[in-house]
Amino acid sequence: MTFDYFFWFSQPSSILGTLDLVFGYFFAALFAVGILLLPAKRLVRHEVVRVLVRKFMVKDLVIGLTGLIWFGMRYENIPIFARRFWAGFLVLILAVWVIWILKYLAFDFFKAKKEFDQLQLKSKYMPGRK
Repeated sequence: MTFDYFFWFSQPSSILGTLDLVFGYFFAALFAVGILLLPAKRLVRHEVVRVLVRKFMVKDLVIGLTGLIWFGMRYENIPIFARRFWAGFLVLILAVWVIWILKYLAFDFFKAKKEFDQLQLKSKYMPGRK
């Protein structure tokens, strides 16, 4: 049903289906999480953790806003941009982006955090201007 050519590439009906609403709520939730991470990014004091929060915030804001634009075009039934192919493409981009961030989290984040903490400790006890 959802893996055939007709479902993804044909012009959907003007009535929103259940999957369209699921996509809409999903993109709205991503956008809301991105908005909530805006002040969280400012409250985090650790520079390396702030970079990680910024990566998640940017991902959520970009994918969420783009998905909401798609949902608006789907709601208005604009011919080329209302196709479900665009929502699937956005979810694919989201998956690649999440894998990229998780790779950073697994391999680089803890090493960078440790180096930053050691540098902070070293600069704390080094004589000189602060």
